[in-house]
Amino acid sequence: HLTNDHVGRKSTGNLCLTCCWENCDVSVIKRDHITSHIRVHIPLKPHRCTFCERTFKRPQDLKKHERTH
Repeated sequence: HLTNDHVGRKSTGNLCLTCCWENCDVSVIKRDHITSHIRVHIPLKPHRCTFCERTFKRPQDLKKHERTH
C-alpha cells in the first residue's frame, strides 16, 4: 500500500507530487494521480478478474478489462 510516508499529505506539509523513482520525472497536480502513477513501478497486481484470473495493478484497469467480457 502507498502510505503517507510515500506520498505525504497536504495537511502535514509533506505532500510530494513528483515521482521519486530513479530515472522517472513525472509530476502531477493531485495526490491520487501520483499514488496511481507510483503503482507502475511496483510489481504487485492485487486486482484480479473473476472471469479469467488476469491481474491488474489498479482497480480502474480491472474495471476497464471486465467490460471486455
